[in-house]
Amino acid sequence: MNASLHRRLMAYQYFAGLCDTSTGILLVAAPAFTLGLMGLTVVPRPLAFVRYIGVFVLSVGLTYLWAALRWPLSPRAHIAWSTQWKITALIRSLVAIFVLGQVALGSIEARWLSVAFSDALFALIQIEGLRKGWLASAG
Repeated sequence: MNASLHRRLMAYQYFAGLCDTSTGILLVAAPAFTLGLMGLTVVPRPLAFVRYIGVFVLSVGLTYLWAALRWPLSPRAHIAWSTQWKITALIRSLVAIFVLGQVALGSIEARWLSVAFSDALFALIQIEGLRKGWLASAG
């Protein structure tokens, strides 16, 4: 087990999970306020749609926390983490592509690019980590 890699992966898992979980909670509880924090000036209506997106973002975030709490990274837990990373990397990649396309079409504000770039970054980290076997090495 690589202790340094283990610590970094645990920190990443909690960071990614807390980012999405907190954003999801804020989008559900206070959608207009949350979009304002992101610098967006156009708030989609009805707000129920924004809250629906919040539930989705919250769900993605909880998968990171669930994996970290349910299966602390160990020799066998890396299998569960790999599954969670594959699924969330796919989701994040699709969100990034969708948002980039919508910004390019002028359908949404350019400030949404922060969502596309952050999701793409998380997805790339996970894809690279899976490719290099980080989870198995850290377990």
